[in-house]
Amino acid sequence: MTDDRQTTKERLLDAAERLFAERRFEEVSVRELAAAAGVNTAAVNYHFQGKDNFFAEVVRRRFLVQRDRTLASLAEAVAAGGEKPPLDAIIRSMVGTYLHGALATREGAGVMAVIAREMHTSGGTHHAAVFKDMIAPVFAAFSGAMRKARPSLRQDEVNWLIASVVGQVHHFIMRRLKWESLPEGDEVRAFMAHAFPVLAEPVEAYVVRITDHITRFSVAAIDGMHPEVTP
Repeated sequence: MTDDRQTTKERLLDAAERLFAERRFEEVSVRELAAAAGVNTAAVNYHFQGKDNFFAEVVRRRFLVQRDRTLASLAEAVAAGGEKPPLDAIIRSMVGTYLHGALATREGAGVMAVIAREMHTSGGTHHAAVFKDMIAPVFAAFSGAMRKARPSLRQDEVNWLIASVVGQVHHFIMRRLKWESLPEGDEVRAFMAHAFPVLAEPVEAYVVRITDHITRFSVAAIDGMHPEVTP
């Protein structure tokens, strides 16, 4: 009996992940979610007590792993760097771990599409609590690591820099997902690869190249905007 309940719950989560990746939260009905999982609508309330909780569980299932890996990677970079860890090591750690988790598996890519869409639409305010639970610890860890690498930076400056780094990460995630969503031979897909050839490389190579670019670009920008003062 327990196994049957677990199987139904996983089927619902898998179906919801697919549907929420394709369309906004408000556009997907409980009836559609249940039908996609091959169960009746009562199963949604039984397992999740409503659509909002259902969505939160979809995000937590994938993003908790992503969050914890990113936190562990940042902690390792800080510990390895000693009293004043290198800035590039901090940025490379966060960016590389996040990109890998978002793009290396189809499941990760799907939930990143869900998160990106819901965070950047008016409907995203419905899910503020779940996003805060997932994202706030990563922001705090990244912020602390950045300030340890560059103690002269004020917190408001760090906030701007983190927003810039994360904005680049999200851009390159969504660019890759868009390219992968287009069929072979599609004119837009071909144009995207022509303009940005790294899109046609295997995903692991893409992650490495993009991580290196974001790291070097961000460190150069920070050095230019906030040069270190030598005593």
